[in-house]
Amino acid sequence: MRSAERIALHLSVENPAAARDFVRTLSDALDKISACPLCKGVSENGELCDICKDASRAPNILCVVERASDISAIERSGAWKGKYHVLGGKLSPIHKIGPEALNLSSLAQRLSGEENIKEIILALSNDIEGEATCHYIQSKIVADKLVNVTRIGFGLPSGSQLGFADPVTIKSALDSRKELH
Repeated sequence: MRSAERIALHLSVENPAAARDFVRTLSDALDKISACPLCKGVSENGELCDICKDASRAPNILCVVERASDISAIERSGAWKGKYHVLGGKLSPIHKIGPEALNLSSLAQRLSGEENIKEIILALSNDIEGEATCHYIQSKIVADKLVNVTRIGFGLPSGSQLGFADPVTIKSALDSRKELH
């Protein structure tokens, strides 16, 4: 918050012309950027996003994420070449976010539709709400469909030391272990 405040003060006091350009650019972006009609990721002018239009991506595997910004994080890794589905959050009774507030019905439609989805990878947060959302998807959305459901692994960040990790991260790392070949 302090950084945003500093930037706002700098632009408004020291460089008002740049501030006006920034506001104009932001306004233009708000007019052009919208949710992709298929995956709910970031799109321009209401059209399919570049990922949904990309025929070279695996067409029948979906990576389910909480937010559109999660797509960028996964794309930066270069590890995923499939399609996405953005839920728009996660179940949270404390915050009064139920299944109807998420893009779960559109996920169910995609699983029953022409895309012939064979697998969904649940890339949701490693917290109580993320786990509850994964359980809900598996039991209510995917239960009667011939779709394989997997969950991303969690564990220690690359380059970190075990002694600095919290107990939940260590437990996740142990639970997500895989066999060496």
